[in-house]
Amino acid sequence: MREQLLAFVSRRGTLLEPAAVEYLLSQQDPMGPLDRFFASCAELPLMVTLQDVVRTADLGRTAALRAQVNAAPAVALRVPAAVAAPSREASASFRRQSESASDHAPDVRILRDITGRSTCEGTLEDFTRYFRNRFQTLSRMLRNRRELGGAQEISKARRSTREVRFIGMVSDVRDTKNGHRILELEDETDRISVLVLADSSSASETFVNDEVVGIVGKVNDRGLVIAESVVRPDIPVVRPFRGIGEHIRAAFISDVHVGSTTFLDEKWSKLTTWMSSDDELARSLRYLVVSGDVVDGIGVYPRQDEELAIDDIYGQYEALAKMMAPLPDHLTVIMIPGNHDAVRPAEPQPALPQPIRKLFDSNLIFAGNPSLVSLHGVKVLAYHGRSMDDFVSAIPGMNYHRPLDAMREMLKMRHLAPIYGGKTPIAPEAEDHLNVDEVPDIFATGHVHSVGVDAYRGVVLVNSSTWQAQTPYQKMRNIEPLPARLPIVDLGTGAAVIKEF
Repeated sequence: MREQLLAFVSRRGTLLEPAAVEYLLSQQDPMGPLDRFFASCAELPLMVTLQDVVRTADLGRTAALRAQVNAAPAVALRVPAAVAAPSREASASFRRQSESASDHAPDVRILRDITGRSTCEGTLEDFTRYFRNRFQTLSRMLRNRRELGGAQEISKARRSTREVRFIGMVSDVRDTKNGHRILELEDETDRISVLVLADSSSASETFVNDEVVGIVGKVNDRGLVIAESVVRPDIPVVRPFRGIGEHIRAAFISDVHVGSTTFLDEKWSKLTTWMSSDDELARSLRYLVVSGDVVDGIGVYPRQDEELAIDDIYGQYEALAKMMAPLPDHLTVIMIPGNHDAVRPAEPQPALPQPIRKLFDSNLIFAGNPSLVSLHGVKVLAYHGRSMDDFVSAIPGMNYHRPLDAMREMLKMRHLAPIYGGKTPIAPEAEDHLNVDEVPDIFATGHVHSVGVDAYRGVVLVNSSTWQAQTPYQKMRNIEPLPARLPIVDLGTGAAVIKEF
């Protein structure tokens, strides 16, 4: 039943507090309070808490009371501080703190973006320079870790008879018949084999090709390193969300897929109508971040023409521009491309070309994929998320229904697409723009047609919903999208809700 509860809330794009899980498992009908809670929500919270389910269990015993949940004031429950502390602000509190976005001028700066800076030609020298930049950048991050102080080059470490510390790029991962794992690592001087024992603290870790890690261990008499610990670049453990003084909000969407026969026109109309309404939450939206695949594109996959309502790429963007025109003036839109858009398929991708940009209103800002953007001083790392295909293929247990798991791995590895040569084409630029050099305040993705919000070490994670119904390909692969959900993040506190349409 525990797995059923977690799967149920995961499909709704939210989380379930551990204390709430234990409470529900003690009930005769564990699913009942959750059903009533979701029915009562205008916007989904970041996490369903013990307070949420207890309040719903108390108030939701009849249909009449269930209808009053949204209007009722929050019930103050006497719960231990240790249980209450991890919970996020509920939607009622989120609404009360709203401020009118029209009272604040837009403050957008693009801090990092490939647009206009691409230099690669695909030569051997380009690839050498690209991987060297990736390795050196991530090595600098690792050398700042206390555990890797005094890290040596591999060529020196392999000659040591004492404890060694070194940094390398993973070139191969394999399992032994005894359940151990062998990593092949290389740096600019040499390569070496590392044994991660099945009973070690790093045994539960997953490793992928081309990520950069640090090793602390000992070299045996056969030149094999026995790892005591494996260190990832990761982000700082203690890092509170760096908010601003005002409660203005940013909303996140992706994978609109205009031009597809499965585009949800009615749901989109509800979204634009609500955004222009007098709803206090809608009026608090200052920014809309669009994380790619805004149109369905042309020739992206075999026989795509059979699934197109608009079979001209410019016609698709013209339709999108008309659909976005009714958005209110207080909403500034930041748009990046995805793998269906009219830019090069290889990441990093530049912003949409000028002829397409001219189709849109002036309040729309175009950036590349990925981009680091400052919104009122809050740093948002916007990435379409195509590399999730590689994470799902390479890491056991990773799936499209839980995109936030892949996003956490990206932050741990400090790289958005560590696996080279997989499903994600990567251009060998002089600088690896997929390195996560600067820790963002918000990390936003799309691509997998799911939805979710969470936090990892002070970084708010947002996976944006799609505006396309299930496609024939998804039906064949048994992938059920979660369309027409709108994650909204308060730039003052980092609190988030998900609104359904």
